[in-house]
Amino acid sequence: MGLNGLVVCLFEESEALEHLAFKLEQEQLVLVAAKPRLLARNSAEFEQAVKDLDVVSRRREQLVAATAAELGLSPTTTLSALADSAADEDERRVLGERRQVMRAQVARINELCTKNREILARNLAGTTDALSLLGESPSYTAMATTTAGAPRARMLDARA
Repeated sequence: MGLNGLVVCLFEESEALEHLAFKLEQEQLVLVAAKPRLLARNSAEFEQAVKDLDVVSRRREQLVAATAAELGLSPTTTLSALADSAADEDERRVLGERRQVMRAQVARINELCTKNREILARNLAGTTDALSLLGESPSYTAMATTTAGAPRARMLDARA
């Protein structure tokens, strides 16, 4: 299959990364819109996108190892080293470009994950604050279950 098969696989992996980024952006919209009923569905779709990416990534690893062996390189050769070793200038350019595109996609996915965690943390803080105003502040056990706190006296500002 050689370099051509690897290039095709890299395009497929790039598409899988783009789909994963889309699912993260979709999750962000669901979180910002405060639509928890949609979160479970989005999470299931996100998990499927991760599985799809894993399948393509494993195939890419196999193709990199096979192509590296064809070129007399170590099976653990990186994509960058493989691109540098390609005989044809066009192959070097395409492999280098694919590598850069995929690195940018991974950076974007990391940014989206960070942003989604921040939104979740804000939403959790808001929920905890609201519950504490009601005199209920749940705590979490080691098994991730909640226990209701003891009822407390409440004081509300009637002017508010």
